[in-house]
Order: sequence, then structure tokens, then C-alpha cells
Amino acid sequence: MAENTLTTEAWTCAICLELLKEPVTVPCGHSFCSSCVQSHWDREESQPEYSCPECRQSFSPRPVLGRNIMLAALVEQMKEAGPTAPPVGDCVAAPGDVPCDVCSGRKLKAVHSCLQCLVSYCERHLQPHRDVAVLQKHQLVAPSDKLQEYLCSEHKEVKKMFCRSDQQLLCVVCCMDQHKGHDTVSSAAERAQRQTQLETRRQHLQETIRGSETGLRRLQEEAQAISRSAQDAVQRSGDDFTQMVVLLEKRRSEVEQQIRDQEKSELRRVQELQDQVQQDITQRKKTLSEMDTLLKTPDHNHFLQLLSDLPSHGQTTAVSTVPSQELHYFESVTTALSGLREKIQLSLNQSKAEVCTTLREVHTLLSSREGFLKYACDISLDPNTAHKNLSLSEGNRRVTYCSKEQRYPDHPDRFINLKQVLSREALTGRCYWEVEWSGTQWVSLAVAYRDINKPSACFGHDDRSWALDCYSTGYSYHFNGVTSKVSGPPSSRLGVFLDHSAGLLSFYSVKDQTLSLIHRVQTKFTQPLHVGVWINYDKHTMHFPQIKKH
Repeated sequence: MAENTLTTEAWTCAICLELLKEPVTVPCGHSFCSSCVQSHWDREESQPEYSCPECRQSFSPRPVLGRNIMLAALVEQMKEAGPTAPPVGDCVAAPGDVPCDVCSGRKLKAVHSCLQCLVSYCERHLQPHRDVAVLQKHQLVAPSDKLQEYLCSEHKEVKKMFCRSDQQLLCVVCCMDQHKGHDTVSSAAERAQRQTQLETRRQHLQETIRGSETGLRRLQEEAQAISRSAQDAVQRSGDDFTQMVVLLEKRRSEVEQQIRDQEKSELRRVQELQDQVQQDITQRKKTLSEMDTLLKTPDHNHFLQLLSDLPSHGQTTAVSTVPSQELHYFESVTTALSGLREKIQLSLNQSKAEVCTTLREVHTLLSSREGFLKYACDISLDPNTAHKNLSLSEGNRRVTYCSKEQRYPDHPDRFINLKQVLSREALTGRCYWEVEWSGTQWVSLAVAYRDINKPSACFGHDDRSWALDCYSTGYSYHFNGVTSKVSGPPSSRLGVFLDHSAGLLSFYSVKDQTLSLIHRVQTKFTQPLHVGVWINYDKHTMHFPQIKKH
């Protein structure tokens, strides 16, 4: 089954990986099933151009495809006759493989390329390089379809030499001609030296990664500790407020009950007085009626006899005169409760101020240099971004402006128009670094996204970089073309703290172990940040010292 699959690869659609059905050929020469390529281009409708699914060559407008009748007939013949298997151990070159240059007809997959022959060989055609003594000395490499790059375009010789003066590969004739007198070595010797350097850099990178991973674990542990502490504080504060609410509710119920009890007592007293007064009124009305009857009696003797029998009423029940306005019997209670409310409000305001102060203290734990050093990181500058008038030294931690251009190779990330450079490190999380600068004019310290427009971008003049200009007398801050004067004590040593996830960027002047805030930025960062330096005057320098992490 495996052999059968190998023989059909030449007749297989690179999209569906099945035998071609209604094959069509696109302008670049590759063939696909008609439905497969049409579906592929339907998904590219939003793009300005259409591309070949195999080689990615672009077409515009969308090609009109016709059925490849000859290829369709060959596929049908293959289905009827059955495939012919390739030699055992050989593999037909599939799309994306490097084909053997010696094979005729159907190409087998190359297993090696020869730098002397500039030819790629399958296992069968490579055999002479294994058997013939002269060919055994040839240098074999992994299959490559770019072998012409190993050939000198001028002398048609294999590039076996390396010019250290010009940092480029050469053929032997170039060494004796245009590069005569230059520091030239064999490419093998240069590779051996650079491999040693690369291994050293690799070890350093591994150590840096281990250190960063350790720092990351510490940050994760710190984040977890902060979350646990905050959750515990929220829980405790919730419990305390719940208890306070319960106490206040209990006190409210007690006060209401006291008021109601007092209300009943006072109403009972008033009712008793009402009953007494009503009884007095009834008795006096009865006596008044008897007096009226007596006054109408014509018999004098009878009048005198009845007069002595009339009841004698004493003093009336004392009743306070009710004023016309409403009585506020419980006003003293409400006054007392208002006083209690004011005391509680004052207490809550004081506790709120204490909580805010405590939270500020948590935030300002990093206000001292000692607190920042736990986030200290090393900064090294990237030579591939440095302007040619900037010289890097001390492990790329020091940059100096030089009137003489440096011999940097061409690189797409290099600043062309402005004397600027970016750091190698992509910064996320919390980071702190310091920089020392010297000069009589000014320098600019910045952070920027890696994809800032390298040839002409000016730090602080777009929305992808944030810059602080440093003078001997003060500072100015730039972002998106807007300049702001900022205050702060002049210093030749600056500290920068970045909290990437919080969108916080702070610049400090450093003197002894004291930090003084120059400017703080609160924004939202969408990409990792790189440190940037802009030096525009001769012999001005900026140095990123290594600081010990606590």
C-alpha cells in the first residue's frame, strides 16, 4: 500500500491529497482538482490577489481555468493500468521536496546536495559519492533548492572562503582579486570560530532563560500571594460589615421596642386621666340638673331642705392645657439617634481614610530603590538595529555616538535616518532597569514596539513609542508627537519601572539609593516593549549597568 501511494504522488491534488478529479492547470503550471482550487480561491475573495496553493505565486484577476484534457486522460490510464512502483527504498519527490537533479522523467526525492557539484542527488544517484575516493571528499549537505547561492556569480566558483573585513562569503578567485590583502579564511574555519561563539551565546541565553523562568515563577507566586491576600481581606471585611449590620439591626430593634413600650405607658397614663375627667364631668352635669330642678321649686321649705342634700364637689382632676401646635414627645430620642448616626458616619469616614492609606502603602512598597531591585533586568542593545554612527561596547550595554560610521552589515531592522538603537530584550511583566548618560547636550531614553518604522521613526513622535529627553537642566516627555515639560531633579542616572500588564511606565532620577519620580505614564500596552536610545551628538554615551537583583 505504501508503494502504491508513492507512485500516485505525481497525479495527486496538493489540496485534497487524492487522485486528480477534473484536473485544471493554473498559470504557474501546477495542477489541482477543479473543485479544490475553486474552493481555495473562494476563500481568498477578500484578498486583492489570488495565489497558487502550492507555490504561492499570485494572480490578478482571478484566472479562468479550463479542464486539462491530457492530464485527465493520463490519470484515467493510470487508474486502469495500475501504478508502477519506484525502486525499493526510493521516494518520489512530493510538492515541497527537493527533487534529484540527475533523475530523468519522474524525479525522486533528493537525500543530499553536493556543494562541489552543486547538484542534489537521490539515494541511488548519490552512490558514486560514497564509492569513488575523489567524490568522497566532496561536502554533502541537507537537500537544498538554492545551491546557486553557493556559487560566485562573477567567477562561477564555489564560495569556500570568508572575508572577515567585509563579512561576506567568497570564492578563491575573489580572495586573490577584489579582496586581496583582506583578512580571509576558509568558511570552515570561520564557521568553527563562530560556532564556538554561538555555543557561548547559547549557554548565556540558556542561563538568561533559566533566570527569566525563575523570575517568572517568583512573579507568579507573588501574583498568587496578592490574590490570596486580597481575597482574605475581602472576606474579612465582608464578615466585619455583616457583623456591624447585625449589631445595628439589633440596636434598631431595641430602640423601636423601647419607644413602643414608652408609648404604651404614656397612653395608659393619659387614658386614666381621661376616664377621671369624664367621670367628673358626668357627676357635675347630674348636680347641675338637680340645681336647675331645685331653682324651679316654689315651696320655700322644700327648697331649703333639698339644697342641703345637694353633693358638694371638691377640686377637679388636674389636666394640663394642650398647646395648639403638635407635641414632640420623642424628639429627644430622634436627636440622640441623629447624634449616633453622625458618630457612625465619622467613624466610617475615618476607617475609609485608614483603608485608603493602607492601600497606598501597599502600592508604594516599591517607592524605594530597594523595592524595585526585585524586578531588575539586564539590558543589551541590538547591533542589527543600531544606526551606523552608533558604536556598541561592553557587551552591547554601552552606546556612543561616533562621527565615523561603523561597519554594520545591511539589515532590515536598522535605523537609517536617526541615530537610534533598540534593545535585544522584549520586555513584559514587571521590569526595572537603570541607565547612565553623559554629554553636554541631550539624549533620549525610550520604550517602543519592535515593529516601529525603523528607517525613519523618531522615538516619541508616533503612537508606538514613549520617550524621555534628558538635559543637564531637566527633562521633557514625548508621545505621539506631543511634547510635555516634566519636573524632576536632574541626574546622570535614571531608573525606569515597567508594569506591562497594568500599563504603567515610570521614569525616576536616581541618587544614591533614593528615587525621585520624573514622569509616570498610564496606558495600555498591546505588544512587548524594547528599550530605545537616541543620541545625536558626538561623544555622548548611554550605559546600561548590570544591577544586582534582590
